Amino acid sequence: MKNLLCIALATYTMSVSACPTTIDNNHKSAYGANIAWLNFQGDGANGAVVTEDILAGHVWSANCAWINLGDGSPDSGPHYQNNSATDYGVNLDPVGNLSGFAWGANIGWLNFHPFGQPKIDLLTGKFSGYIWSANCGWISLSNEFAYVQTTVIQRGADMDKDGLPDSWELRFARTLDVLDPKGDPDGDGLSNYQEALANTNPFDPSDALRITHLSRNERGGFDLKWQSQPTRLYRVSGASALGTPTSWQDLLGLISPGPNNETAVQLPDSGSPQSYFRVEAVKPLSP
Repeated sequence: MKNLLCIALATYTMSVSACPTTIDNNHKSAYGANIAWLNFQGDGANGAVVTEDILAGHVWSANCAWINLGDGSPDSGPHYQNNSATDYGVNLDPVGNLSGFAWGANIGWLNFHPFGQPKIDLLTGKFSGYIWSANCGWISLSNEFAYVQTTVIQRGADMDKDGLPDSWELRFARTLDVLDPKGDPDGDGLSNYQEALANTNPFDPSDALRITHLSRNERGGFDLKWQSQPTRLYRVSGASALGTPTSWQDLLGLISPGPNNETAVQLPDSGSPQSYFRVEAVKPLSP
């Protein structure tokens, strides 16, 4: 009988901006019938930058000049409140929805309103939906001819420098001074740092990156399931022995999350008398 070991992990790479804009050079254009093309890459040095919390930077319009997505520094918390002329911009929520306002001196306000369903696919970086301009009508972020796409989603704000994203801390603890990265308030065996990497609730022991099923299947391989989040990608690795260090091998590449917070995959037989598996959560489009 082969021995099986299940390990659930979470990984994250620190964000380092490699260029002023995160927008793909080949996919940078939105279109409005009354405004024509908008270039989200700008001139490269002043284009749009996508982070986990907000859009920052500028969009260029040949007909309307520069459009400001926000200064990149919301007045309060990781998101713009959009309640004053000094605190406006475009926000990004954990599942990719865009909301808020951009401003162009020659066009006025552009509204990323939920009615237009503006969104970024967190797995591909592709924008979709529409922006509304009272002066120019609807602007499409994706159509049959062109679309906007980011190649990277930069790390969000971490004002207290504890390694826990501010937006995650505020969502679950409502403050930045409660959660210790090494703490485990729900007693599920995962630290707050690990919970943040997996985007799970640090106060709910049932919400964790955890393998829930592993069994042999009729083809001689393995059926594997784990608790997952729609905001994460996953990687399954295997090893034939545990050591220091263990030689883990990526088995399937990056895996999209399944429906209803559960992901299931089938793994081939390793051919080894012992098989060890681990699951890692990966932030989509990490630098």
